[in-house]
Amino acid sequence: MRILYHFPTSPFARRTRLALAHKGLSFELRDSRSHPNIQAEARRLSPLKTVPVLVEEDGRVIGDSTAISHYLDRAYPSAPPLWPTGPEDAFALFELAPLVDVVQNGLADLGARYYALHTSEAWGAVKAEAMDRVQRALDALAQRVSALSRPTVARSGWSAADMWLVTMEHWLATLPQRATQFAPAAQIVSLGWRLPPEISRWADQHRDRPEVKALG
Repeated sequence: MRILYHFPTSPFARRTRLALAHKGLSFELRDSRSHPNIQAEARRLSPLKTVPVLVEEDGRVIGDSTAISHYLDRAYPSAPPLWPTGPEDAFALFELAPLVDVVQNGLADLGARYYALHTSEAWGAVKAEAMDRVQRALDALAQRVSALSRPTVARSGWSAADMWLVTMEHWLATLPQRATQFAPAAQIVSLGWRLPPEISRWADQHRDRPEVKALG
């Protein structure tokens, strides 16, 4: 059985689950936060020491959600593509996806991985520069989805770019609620970013998709 090590609330893991569903691939979920042994196993399997981690049926291991998605397109070419290759669709997808990663990586780094440094004299300048990039990326995403004349980023339909954006929006929108019980979420919220309403309105079109609802 194919195995995916994940965190239930991680947007990187959630978009990988959507990618596997899009490809019609079955897999067993293992929550790396449910038991120390599972997290240790995931870290042992991948030198990245992050989730998601995908273990194929033949035992091959690959980490990083973007790398996993490109691998899936090449390993299962007869299944619906995650990254359409037509020039216009490819441009739209590869322009949008890095903006999502700027947001998620920037907030995760500042609000979780490196937050212990927030008492440093350099923190203010580092935070200001990073948060400027994050907010500029969010505003750019809002502009792009507002300009769409269709529900999906690609003309050919639901793709990795939509999965990236849907899971990012959900993560950001639910962080304030999670902040009351989860310190890293509170730290990320405290950074002062703003989720443009245009992104949430765009995501509303996809909340009832079966694979999105299955994420919980």
